[in-house]
Amino acid sequence: MQFGPFMIRVDWLVLAVSGFAGFIAMQWMCKRTVIQGRLILDQFSSALLWIFMIWKLSPLISTPSLIINHPFLWLTMPGTLMGWWIGLIVGSFYLYRAWYRLGVSWWFIGDLFTFGGVITYITYSVIAWQYGGLTHLPWGISINNPEFNYHPINVYRLIILLPMLIWIWKHAGQIGSGKWLTTALKFPIMGLMIVSFFDSQPKWLLLLSSEQMVYLSLMLLGIGLSLRNGRRTPTLNSKKKEEGQNDTSGILQSHSRNLDINQIRPENPREEKKSFLSN
Repeated sequence: MQFGPFMIRVDWLVLAVSGFAGFIAMQWMCKRTVIQGRLILDQFSSALLWIFMIWKLSPLISTPSLIINHPFLWLTMPGTLMGWWIGLIVGSFYLYRAWYRLGVSWWFIGDLFTFGGVITYITYSVIAWQYGGLTHLPWGISINNPEFNYHPINVYRLIILLPMLIWIWKHAGQIGSGKWLTTALKFPIMGLMIVSFFDSQPKWLLLLSSEQMVYLSLMLLGIGLSLRNGRRTPTLNSKKKEEGQNDTSGILQSHSRNLDINQIRPENPREEKKSFLSN
């Protein structure tokens, strides 16, 4: 798509719209949970701005002659791949320090961005149609020639992601426990990896494409986080039990003090009121 001298790729525009939908969903979730959630998203927006600025200004570093020969040409030029990676590293470092200073639980951040990621991926699957390999199944979709049908990859992804969204909605009270993050990294990611086998992508390593390697890494990360969260849950439960016992002992103590006070007071409060008025 062209807007005057600017050229905007349609796939980038679809990604931007999908990411905006996920960001709005996280804002809505933060309003229902904690006030610090807004600070989390503010820092995230600042990190995205850092990444974009470094990526956009990267042509000036790779080709300094642009400043002298064409001082305004870099405005219409896309950034470089190296600028993208440098911006990602700088933005990640900035985001880590900002969130660390806030003191918010990393499990809450993981659950929050899991919700936003699911909404983003669902929006992207609805907007952008993606076709996979050839198929003879009845739900295959043809593009130009009706004799050739292709796998509707985006529909498969919706079938995988919508149950995850329903599960998150039913377990809304568990945000911050890490359950959303670990569950999403195991089961939906496994489903998305299975769906990727119906897509025609070049193999990258170990007969797997780059997308499948990312899914495999996320599944291994999910298993590791599940084990760590499993060790953390009994500790939290024991702390809650201790706090509950302390609260119970406090109630019993206050109740015993009330019993002592009741023994001093007269049995009939009306007689006490009459004697007070007579005096």
